[in-house]
Formats: sequence, structure tokens, C-alpha cells
Amino acid sequence: MTAKEREETTEGAGQEQAQKKSPIFLILLVVLALAGAGAGAYFFFFSAPSDEELAKEIAQEKGALTQPRNTPKVGVLMPLEPFVVNLADPRARHFLKASITLELVDDSAKDDADRLLPRIRNDIIMLLTSQTMEDVITLEGKIRLRDQLIARVNRILGQGRVKNVYFAQFVVQ
Repeated sequence: MTAKEREETTEGAGQEQAQKKSPIFLILLVVLALAGAGAGAYFFFFSAPSDEELAKEIAQEKGALTQPRNTPKVGVLMPLEPFVVNLADPRARHFLKASITLELVDDSAKDDADRLLPRIRNDIIMLLTSQTMEDVITLEGKIRLRDQLIARVNRILGQGRVKNVYFAQFVVQ
């Protein structure tokens, strides 16, 4: 064999050896990457928080529980007898049944409301019977009706004595 032939056979063997090393190197690299990812996931998901972190969390939860909430003070509630009225629909007969509760500012407003109850009920009935089904069927209509009720009852009792009006029952048929 000549020197030239020996070089060619050694170059071919070197290339084959390099090609054999490539897949082994690649497989080794993938195995190491997977092992690293597995170790990272283990420490991320299964490591316990430190005592300092737990103490901070507990202190924050206790602080949130002990801080007073800014809940508005509920006034005196005065439930009224249910109202059953015809609605002002020219095309069809529709009825409204509503149970209303007044929220008043204090006990003196409740005393005045008890004394003026026939007048209050009259104004509520007059307002309810002037509504159509289209007026009261939507959420916006109910809110508008509630605001009108507050204004009417405040005209009777004095401005600012009714805080809110609640519908305990509201059925349109």
C-alpha cells in the first residue's frame, strides 16, 4: 500500500469515528438536559417555603382578618305589605306583585313612616300603577323605579330620611 492509500483509509476511518462520536455526544447532551430539567422541576414544586416566608404569610392573613371592614352602617329596615297592582299597559292586562322594604336612617324616621304609612302606600301604589311592563321588566327600569320610590317617600318623610328601597319580591305577569 502506498502512502497515499494509507492516508485515504485513515481519513475515512477518522470520519467514521467522528460520525460515531456525534450521536453519542448528542445523546449524552439530551440526557444531561433532561436530568437538569427534572432537578429544577423537583426543587420548584416540592421545596417547602422557608419559616420566614410562612411567618410573613400568617402575619398578613391575621392582619387582613383583624382590620375593620368599611361596611356601611345599615339603617332601620321597614318591610311593607306586598303590593299587587295592574300595570298601565293599553294593549294587555299585566300585573305587578312587589314586596318592598324601606331602609330608613334612624328610629325616628321609622316612627314617622309608621304614622304616615297610608300616605306612603298610596304614593307607592300610584307610582306602580303608572308603570308599563316595558318600564319595569328590565334591570334599568327596576333601578329607575327604585330611585323614584326613594324620591317619593323622601317627599313624605323629609329629604334624606330614606336611605334605600329593596325589592324582596318583584313579579310581573
